Amino acid sequence: MATVSGPPSRVGTSGESDAEGADGRGSDDGADPTVAVFDGSTRAALYRRWLPETLDVVTARSVGEARETVDRTTAVALVRHELSEPKRSAIADLLEGRASRVRTVITTSGHEPVSDSVVDADACLCEPIDRESLREVVGCQLAMASYGRLLAEYYECTAWLSSREVELRAEERDDDERYRRLESRRADLAAGIKTLQKRLSAEEVRSVLFDIAPPEYEREAAEREPTSGKYRPDGCRSCGRDWNVNPDGSPAGYRRLGAFVWECTDCGTLHDRSDPANQRIARRR
Repeated sequence: MATVSGPPSRVGTSGESDAEGADGRGSDDGADPTVAVFDGSTRAALYRRWLPETLDVVTARSVGEARETVDRTTAVALVRHELSEPKRSAIADLLEGRASRVRTVITTSGHEPVSDSVVDADACLCEPIDRESLREVVGCQLAMASYGRLLAEYYECTAWLSSREVELRAEERDDDERYRRLESRRADLAAGIKTLQKRLSAEEVRSVLFDIAPPEYEREAAEREPTSGKYRPDGCRSCGRDWNVNPDGSPAGYRRLGAFVWECTDCGTLHDRSDPANQRIARRR
Protein backbone atom coordinates (compact mmCIF):
# COMPACT_ATOMS: atom_id res chain seq x y z
CA MET A 1 0.00 0.00 0.00
CA ALA A 2 1.24 3.47 -0.75
CA THR A 3 2.50 5.40 2.24
CA VAL A 4 1.66 9.07 1.95
CA SER A 5 1.05 12.09 4.12
CA GLY A 6 -1.45 14.91 4.12
CA PRO A 7 -4.91 15.37 5.62
CA PRO A 8 -7.94 14.19 3.67
CA SER A 9 -9.84 17.46 3.60
CA ARG A 10 -10.42 19.49 0.45
CA VAL A 11 -7.40 21.37 -0.71
CA GLY A 12 -8.55 24.93 -1.16
CA THR A 13 -6.66 28.22 -1.00
CA SER A 14 -7.31 31.86 -1.61
CA GLY A 15 -5.16 31.55 -4.71
CA GLU A 16 -7.26 28.77 -6.20
CA SER A 17 -10.61 30.47 -5.81
CA ASP A 18 -9.57 33.73 -7.46
CA ALA A 19 -11.74 34.24 -10.52
CA GLU A 20 -9.01 35.97 -12.50
CA GLY A 21 -6.67 34.08 -14.76
CA ALA A 22 -2.92 34.37 -14.56
CA ASP A 23 -2.92 37.18 -17.13
CA GLY A 24 -5.43 39.19 -15.13
CA ARG A 25 -8.12 38.94 -17.80
CA GLY A 26 -10.32 36.35 -16.09
CA SER A 27 -10.54 32.57 -16.22
CA ASP A 28 -12.87 29.75 -15.20
CA ASP A 29 -9.96 27.62 -13.87
CA GLY A 30 -11.09 28.26 -10.28
CA ALA A 31 -13.50 25.32 -10.32
CA ASP A 32 -13.21 22.89 -7.42
CA PRO A 33 -10.98 19.87 -8.09
CA THR A 34 -12.74 16.55 -8.63
CA VAL A 35 -11.85 12.97 -7.76
CA ALA A 36 -12.73 10.49 -10.52
CA VAL A 37 -13.25 6.81 -9.69
CA PHE A 38 -12.92 4.25 -12.50
CA ASP A 39 -14.00 0.94 -11.05
CA GLY A 40 -16.46 -1.57 -12.45
CA SER A 41 -17.21 -3.10 -9.05
CA THR A 42 -19.33 -2.00 -6.09
CA ARG A 43 -16.15 -0.52 -4.63
CA ALA A 44 -16.79 2.71 -6.55
CA ALA A 45 -19.88 3.49 -4.47
CA LEU A 46 -18.01 2.58 -1.29
CA TYR A 47 -15.10 4.87 -2.13
CA ARG A 48 -17.55 7.68 -2.76
CA ARG A 49 -19.09 7.17 0.70
CA TRP A 50 -15.70 6.93 2.40
CA LEU A 51 -14.32 10.17 0.95
CA PRO A 52 -15.28 13.47 2.63
CA GLU A 53 -18.61 14.94 1.57
CA THR A 54 -16.84 18.20 0.78
CA LEU A 55 -15.08 16.52 -2.15
CA ASP A 56 -16.64 16.39 -5.59
CA VAL A 57 -16.40 12.67 -6.38
CA VAL A 58 -17.53 11.31 -9.76
CA THR A 59 -17.65 7.68 -10.87
CA ALA A 60 -17.48 6.10 -14.32
CA ARG A 61 -18.27 2.45 -15.09
CA SER A 62 -17.61 2.63 -18.82
CA VAL A 63 -15.33 4.42 -21.24
CA GLY A 64 -18.34 6.41 -22.43
CA GLU A 65 -19.02 7.63 -18.89
CA ALA A 66 -15.31 8.38 -18.51
CA ARG A 67 -15.46 10.67 -21.56
CA GLU A 68 -18.26 12.61 -19.87
CA THR A 69 -16.39 12.70 -16.55
CA VAL A 70 -12.78 13.64 -17.26
CA ASP A 71 -11.97 17.31 -17.74
CA ARG A 72 -9.40 19.83 -16.51
CA THR A 73 -10.93 19.84 -13.02
CA THR A 74 -10.02 16.16 -12.57
CA ALA A 75 -7.27 16.32 -9.94
CA VAL A 76 -7.12 12.70 -8.73
CA ALA A 77 -8.12 9.53 -10.57
CA LEU A 78 -8.62 6.13 -8.92
CA VAL A 79 -8.21 3.43 -11.57
CA ARG A 80 -8.86 -0.23 -10.79
CA HIS A 81 -6.01 -2.46 -11.96
CA GLU A 82 -8.41 -5.34 -12.64
CA LEU A 83 -10.26 -3.43 -15.37
CA SER A 84 -9.54 -4.76 -18.85
CA GLU A 85 -6.39 -3.44 -20.52
CA PRO A 86 -8.31 -1.72 -23.38
CA LYS A 87 -10.48 0.08 -20.84
CA ARG A 88 -7.50 1.14 -18.71
CA SER A 89 -5.69 2.29 -21.83
CA ALA A 90 -8.67 4.41 -22.92
CA ILE A 91 -8.90 5.94 -19.44
CA ALA A 92 -5.18 6.69 -19.46
CA ASP A 93 -5.50 8.43 -22.83
CA LEU A 94 -8.41 10.53 -21.57
CA LEU A 95 -6.52 11.57 -18.45
CA GLU A 96 -3.44 12.50 -20.44
CA GLY A 97 -5.40 14.48 -23.02
CA ARG A 98 -7.87 16.29 -20.80
CA ALA A 99 -6.33 16.44 -17.31
CA SER A 100 -2.59 16.85 -17.79
CA ARG A 101 -1.88 17.49 -14.09
CA VAL A 102 -4.01 14.66 -12.71
CA ARG A 103 -2.54 12.44 -9.98
CA THR A 104 -3.39 8.79 -10.62
CA VAL A 105 -3.86 6.09 -7.97
CA ILE A 106 -4.04 2.42 -8.97
CA THR A 107 -6.36 0.33 -6.80
CA THR A 108 -6.15 -3.44 -6.75
CA SER A 109 -7.88 -6.36 -5.09
CA GLY A 110 -4.46 -7.93 -4.54
CA HIS A 111 -2.50 -7.65 -1.33
CA GLU A 112 0.73 -6.42 -2.94
CA PRO A 113 1.42 -3.17 -4.84
CA VAL A 114 1.24 -3.60 -8.60
CA SER A 115 2.82 -1.89 -11.58
CA ASP A 116 0.40 -1.17 -14.40
CA SER A 117 1.44 -1.67 -18.01
CA VAL A 118 -0.76 1.13 -19.38
CA VAL A 119 -1.62 3.50 -16.51
CA ASP A 120 1.15 5.78 -15.28
CA ALA A 121 0.39 5.74 -11.56
CA ASP A 122 1.62 8.03 -8.79
CA ALA A 123 0.49 5.69 -5.97
CA CYS A 124 -1.02 2.27 -5.44
CA LEU A 125 -3.68 1.13 -2.98
CA CYS A 126 -3.79 -2.60 -2.35
CA GLU A 127 -5.91 -4.64 0.04
CA PRO A 128 -6.86 -4.17 2.75
CA ILE A 129 -8.24 -0.80 1.62
CA ASP A 130 -10.20 0.97 4.33
CA ARG A 131 -11.68 4.40 4.86
CA GLU A 132 -8.58 5.77 6.57
CA SER A 133 -6.06 4.60 3.97
CA LEU A 134 -8.26 5.83 1.09
CA ARG A 135 -8.63 9.27 2.63
CA GLU A 136 -4.93 9.47 3.37
CA VAL A 137 -3.87 8.64 -0.19
CA VAL A 138 -6.49 10.79 -1.91
CA GLY A 139 -5.82 13.70 0.47
CA CYS A 140 -2.11 13.59 -0.27
CA GLN A 141 -2.57 13.33 -4.04
CA LEU A 142 -5.08 16.20 -3.98
CA ALA A 143 -2.59 18.38 -2.13
CA MET A 144 0.14 17.50 -4.65
CA ALA A 145 -2.17 18.19 -7.61
CA SER A 146 -3.22 21.55 -6.19
CA TYR A 147 0.37 22.45 -5.34
CA GLY A 148 1.46 21.74 -8.91
CA ARG A 149 -1.41 23.73 -10.35
CA LEU A 150 -0.70 26.75 -8.16
CA LEU A 151 2.99 26.64 -9.03
CA ALA A 152 2.24 26.57 -12.75
CA GLU A 153 -0.18 29.49 -12.37
CA TYR A 154 2.36 31.39 -10.27
CA TYR A 155 5.04 31.03 -12.95
CA GLU A 156 2.59 32.15 -15.62
CA CYS A 157 1.41 35.09 -13.55
CA THR A 158 5.00 36.16 -12.89
CA ALA A 159 5.69 36.11 -16.62
CA TRP A 160 2.65 38.29 -17.33
CA LEU A 161 3.66 40.67 -14.55
CA SER A 162 7.20 40.97 -15.90
CA SER A 163 5.82 41.68 -19.36
CA ARG A 164 3.57 44.39 -17.94
CA GLU A 165 6.49 45.94 -16.07
CA VAL A 166 8.34 46.32 -19.37
CA GLU A 167 5.32 48.00 -20.96
CA LEU A 168 4.87 50.54 -18.14
CA ARG A 169 7.10 53.21 -16.69
CA ALA A 170 7.79 52.84 -12.96
CA GLU A 171 5.54 55.78 -12.07
CA GLU A 172 2.64 54.30 -14.07
CA ARG A 173 2.49 50.91 -12.34
CA ASP A 174 0.64 51.95 -9.18
CA ASP A 175 -2.18 53.45 -11.26
CA ASP A 176 -2.43 50.56 -13.72
CA GLU A 177 -5.42 48.35 -12.80
CA ARG A 178 -4.20 45.29 -14.64
CA TYR A 179 -0.76 45.52 -13.03
CA ARG A 180 -2.34 45.77 -9.57
CA ARG A 181 -4.56 42.73 -10.29
CA LEU A 182 -1.53 40.71 -11.38
CA GLU A 183 0.38 41.68 -8.24
CA SER A 184 -2.58 40.72 -6.08
CA ARG A 185 -3.02 37.45 -7.95
CA ARG A 186 0.63 36.54 -7.55
CA ALA A 187 0.47 37.27 -3.81
CA ASP A 188 -2.60 35.03 -3.45
CA LEU A 189 -0.91 32.23 -5.38
CA ALA A 190 2.25 32.54 -3.27
CA ALA A 191 0.18 32.27 -0.08
CA GLY A 192 -1.58 29.16 -1.37
CA ILE A 193 1.74 27.58 -2.38
CA LYS A 194 3.21 28.26 1.06
CA THR A 195 0.20 26.71 2.80
CA LEU A 196 0.29 23.55 0.71
CA GLN A 197 4.05 23.20 0.96
CA LYS A 198 3.74 22.86 4.73
CA ARG A 199 1.48 19.82 4.24
CA LEU A 200 3.77 17.97 1.85
CA SER A 201 6.96 16.09 2.54
CA ALA A 202 10.22 17.11 0.86
CA GLU A 203 9.96 14.14 -1.51
CA GLU A 204 6.39 15.01 -2.46
CA VAL A 205 7.36 18.61 -3.20
CA ARG A 206 10.30 17.40 -5.27
CA SER A 207 8.04 15.01 -7.17
CA VAL A 208 5.65 17.83 -8.14
CA LEU A 209 8.53 20.08 -9.20
CA PHE A 210 9.96 17.20 -11.24
CA ASP A 211 6.63 16.78 -13.07
CA ILE A 212 6.40 20.49 -13.87
CA ALA A 213 10.00 20.92 -15.06
CA PRO A 214 12.03 17.69 -15.22
CA PRO A 215 15.81 18.12 -15.33
CA GLU A 216 17.46 18.50 -18.72
CA TYR A 217 18.89 14.97 -18.66
CA GLU A 218 15.39 13.54 -18.23
CA ARG A 219 13.95 15.66 -21.06
CA GLU A 220 16.72 14.56 -23.38
CA ALA A 221 16.15 10.91 -22.46
CA ALA A 222 12.42 11.26 -23.13
CA GLU A 223 13.12 12.76 -26.55
CA ARG A 224 15.53 9.98 -27.48
CA GLU A 225 13.36 7.04 -26.50
CA PRO A 226 9.86 7.03 -24.96
CA THR A 227 9.45 4.87 -21.86
CA SER A 228 6.43 3.07 -20.46
CA GLY A 229 6.47 4.82 -17.09
CA LYS A 230 6.90 8.29 -15.67
CA TYR A 231 10.70 8.76 -15.52
CA ARG A 232 11.12 5.04 -14.81
CA PRO A 233 14.02 3.21 -16.50
CA ASP A 234 13.03 0.48 -18.96
CA GLY A 235 15.19 -2.08 -17.22
CA CYS A 236 17.85 -2.87 -14.66
CA ARG A 237 21.34 -1.74 -15.60
CA SER A 238 22.89 -4.38 -13.36
CA CYS A 239 21.21 -7.63 -14.43
CA GLY A 240 19.54 -6.49 -17.67
CA ARG A 241 16.01 -7.38 -16.49
CA ASP A 242 13.27 -5.85 -18.68
CA TRP A 243 11.01 -3.81 -16.40
CA ASN A 244 8.11 -3.69 -18.83
CA VAL A 245 7.10 -7.33 -19.04
CA ASN A 246 7.40 -10.67 -17.25
CA PRO A 247 8.04 -13.96 -19.04
CA ASP A 248 4.29 -14.65 -18.76
CA GLY A 249 3.48 -11.27 -20.30
CA SER A 250 2.59 -9.43 -17.08
CA PRO A 251 4.33 -6.16 -16.18
CA ALA A 252 6.86 -6.39 -13.37
CA GLY A 253 10.55 -6.61 -12.65
CA TYR A 254 10.62 -3.66 -10.27
CA ARG A 255 9.10 -2.12 -7.15
CA ARG A 256 8.62 1.62 -6.77
CA LEU A 257 10.11 2.75 -3.45
CA GLY A 258 9.80 6.51 -3.82
CA ALA A 259 9.10 9.34 -6.23
CA PHE A 260 12.26 8.56 -8.23
CA VAL A 261 13.53 5.30 -6.73
CA TRP A 262 12.90 1.77 -8.04
CA GLU A 263 14.19 -1.62 -6.90
CA CYS A 264 14.88 -4.48 -9.30
CA THR A 265 12.96 -7.53 -8.07
CA ASP A 266 15.51 -9.87 -9.65
CA CYS A 267 18.84 -8.62 -8.28
CA GLY A 268 17.82 -6.02 -5.68
CA THR A 269 19.64 -3.07 -7.28
CA LEU A 270 18.17 0.34 -6.47
CA HIS A 271 17.88 2.90 -9.27
CA ASP A 272 17.64 6.55 -8.22
CA ARG A 273 16.75 9.04 -10.98
CA SER A 274 16.55 12.11 -8.75
CA ASP A 275 20.25 12.77 -9.40
CA PRO A 276 21.95 12.13 -12.76
CA ALA A 277 25.16 11.27 -10.91
CA ASN A 278 23.42 8.73 -8.70
CA GLN A 279 21.05 6.79 -10.93
CA ARG A 280 22.06 3.46 -9.46
CA ILE A 281 22.75 2.50 -5.86
CA ALA A 282 24.44 -0.62 -4.50
CA ARG A 283 22.37 -3.77 -4.24
CA ARG A 284 20.28 -4.09 -1.13
CA ARG A 285 20.92 -7.81 -0.74
